[in-house]
Amino acid sequence: MLLFFGIIALVLVAGAVSYLLQQQRARDIGAFAAAHGLTAKGKQWDLGDCGFSLFRQGNRRSWRNVMQGTWNGLPSVYCDYTYVVQAGKNTETFSFSNVVSALGMEIPWVTVSPRGILGTLAEKSVGAPGVRFESIDFNDRFDVRSSDDAFAVELIDAQMIETLLSLDHAMHVVFGPDSMMVYTHRRPVVEVPPIFDATVTLSQRIPALVHARYGQPSTPIV
Repeated sequence: MLLFFGIIALVLVAGAVSYLLQQQRARDIGAFAAAHGLTAKGKQWDLGDCGFSLFRQGNRRSWRNVMQGTWNGLPSVYCDYTYVVQAGKNTETFSFSNVVSALGMEIPWVTVSPRGILGTLAEKSVGAPGVRFESIDFNDRFDVRSSDDAFAVELIDAQMIETLLSLDHAMHVVFGPDSMMVYTHRRPVVEVPPIFDATVTLSQRIPALVHARYGQPSTPIV
């Protein structure tokens, strides 16, 4: 009986701590938004899944601590995104920090994901799946998938490769169909600015050839 009540107490304490941490993060996000000229919108997420497969993962999904506004001239939206995978009595939760910005054009989707240890070893030894580029360093570090491999090579030119290689090693990038997203596993609020910065830089590195073929940015996200 004592063990039972001990377990209940631990669950209640864990729940209380989790709630307090969520409230503190919400306050930190509000302060961050105010300091950077952004609008804090709480759980108000108006963009749907944006065509991103990440936003369709799991059995349950939530968008919290949404911030909206302009960062270094680029209209952008930030969110804490979480999805839960449930199988029987087992659940697993995945949480991310995400920045989304409109492209103003529709393009084939391209995902750029850092390789895990096994993927890196496979790439260095026998060659891993994904789109291939001339940069060996880039191929070793990133797994690139696309609905149009030829377009992916056009989008990720030498300048884009250089920019992607300069990013934090944990960052993922999704281009298309009509928005782009930079995300990583949930970061402390003080570490959010580099995600915004990466989004701005990558948006500026989209080749002129792509804009000429698919259109100039014109549709703001905010």
